[in-house]
Amino acid sequence: KHCRILLFEEFKPKNHVVITGFPGFGYTGYIASRYIAQKLNLKRVGIIITREIPEYTMLEDYGIVFPFEIFTDKEKITTIVNHSLPPKRYRDSYARTVINWLRESDIKELVLIGGLNIKLKEGDEKYRWLKGTQSKQKLDAPLMKKGLYIIGPLAHMIMYAEMNLLPFIVVLPYAEPLRLDPRAAAIAVEVIGKVYSITIDVSELYEDARKIEEELAEIIRQQEEAFRREASREEHIYM
Repeated sequence: KHCRILLFEEFKPKNHVVITGFPGFGYTGYIASRYIAQKLNLKRVGIIITREIPEYTMLEDYGIVFPFEIFTDKEKITTIVNHSLPPKRYRDSYARTVINWLRESDIKELVLIGGLNIKLKEGDEKYRWLKGTQSKQKLDAPLMKKGLYIIGPLAHMIMYAEMNLLPFIVVLPYAEPLRLDPRAAAIAVEVIGKVYSITIDVSELYEDARKIEEELAEIIRQQEEAFRREASREEHIYM
């Protein structure tokens, strides 16, 4: 099996709002889901293991960091924090495994966070959004325009959620595509807080945006260096 969920204790996110995203435009989905886990003091209860685990780790207050981690308050909120993109060859398996688990757990709703290129912004709008056929949400913002593509693991998650009749929404703040954008993440967190009546202070994302950008940029630099070393070894092995 290319992907599996490893829980450190018995847990199912039954009737939970499950929030996740990936390091895409502005790293919006990653920054937002990570911030929510931190600010709500969620507990890590499991990880998602792909067949090839990205070759890096670090230490956090809760222990050794894994690339794909599951946090929860065990009452109504669960976040899946993706510190990295799943390995390309296993992205389909990753999405299928996660969505199947959420469907079997009978969650309340899945919230996917991405980023829209800020060049597409019209007027003073802050974000766009879309929803699956099973969601009853009505957000106070325009829907995503027809004809725009969503690519990568976020697209996998959307398609598998829809195929499995899982209720979901996708929140897409306008973001800077070529740099970390904590302000875009703050917009996503504000929207989620309003829709699901969750109190999350986002002032840090606005006020300390530069500091957050620098800290995350260093983490990303180390990740990329690890990927380059891994690729270099593979090239050497198969010469």
